[in-house]
Amino acid sequence: MENWFSAGTSGFRMFQWEHVSLLVFIFFVSIGMYGYRIRIRKMHVWKKILITGLIVSESTYHIWAVYNDLWDVHFFLPLQLCSFNILLCILLIITDNRRLFAFVYLFGLTGAVQGILTPELFQEPWHFRFIQYFLAHAFIVWTALYYAIIKSYIISWQLLFQSFLWLNVYAVLVYVVDVAIGANYMFLLEKPSSASLMDFLGPYPWYILSLELVAFCLCLLVFIPVKEKRIHSKKGYPPFKA
Repeated sequence: MENWFSAGTSGFRMFQWEHVSLLVFIFFVSIGMYGYRIRIRKMHVWKKILITGLIVSESTYHIWAVYNDLWDVHFFLPLQLCSFNILLCILLIITDNRRLFAFVYLFGLTGAVQGILTPELFQEPWHFRFIQYFLAHAFIVWTALYYAIIKSYIISWQLLFQSFLWLNVYAVLVYVVDVAIGANYMFLLEKPSSASLMDFLGPYPWYILSLELVAFCLCLLVFIPVKEKRIHSKKGYPPFKA
């Protein structure tokens, strides 16, 4: 138990069987949400499962960091986009706010999927941090899909652009914090040390502009299934105008 909850050693390898097995698990749970959407829609316990998973995954992450004397203001403030989206997901579940949904769906979903595919992770498979990392990102994905698939929330073009504007406002604020304390939240000052999409987007600072374009394209891609004029042809799936 002590070793499992320790700081861990560098042992993660991308797309090894442990990584792939978790990708498959997250994928099939997501597919299951669609396949059993009518049944899940009647089960209010799902919101409790989601909010519990989000709170536990985020809180235990900080407990682990403090326990191993790793917690540092330069790395553990909830300013990375996925950490920020965990907080927004919790607030979304509490409030059912449609504007929060738009941001979580557009940027939480796409960011979490990218984080799952190319993790910023070092601990060996089945270490606490390994499990916590994937579950935290998975719960962001499942929360976004819960509101898109189960609750049938949709997003207008106007809200799409508003959300993208808020993302850039948030990035500017994070950049100010990065410069002020010498951190690198959202990788606005340099690329992550592990392999990621940013490796293909050019040197600093041009990769940030490239990332803006990639983010917008990904938003358009996931926007298609939930855009405002989506036809809800099945009974029990009323449109939710954003």
